[in-house]
Amino acid sequence: MVRLIVSVLVSGLLLSSCTGLAVKEIQSYKIEKKREPLDLPMPVPLELIDVEWIVVTKDNVDEVMEKVKAEGGDYALFAVTDEGYKKLSTNFADIRNKLYEQNQIILSYKEYYEDGERKQSQGTD
Repeated sequence: MVRLIVSVLVSGLLLSSCTGLAVKEIQSYKIEKKREPLDLPMPVPLELIDVEWIVVTKDNVDEVMEKVKAEGGDYALFAVTDEGYKKLSTNFADIRNKLYEQNQIILSYKEYYEDGERKQSQGTD
């Protein structure tokens, strides 16, 4: 029992002596770094090569083959059904939309980095 009392008193003395120690306060600070201009060149629009489309039907297949032979060219037919052509058109529209979307993202980043910098410098003059 005496040991228990001595142990409690010693523990109490040790704990109370720790409260007297000074605790350093952590200081935080913020370093503001100016945004670097992105300096991204705008994408150059595609300059596509014109492709000649020849519509071949069951009624004009012989005529088209003779015309290609007469022009001295080799021929190979790449065909799609009317449903396949619709899908091809839809795919090209999706590609155009995605390119437009990516261009808007680039413009947004450019505006954020470069226009934000201009506004900050205008406010400090």
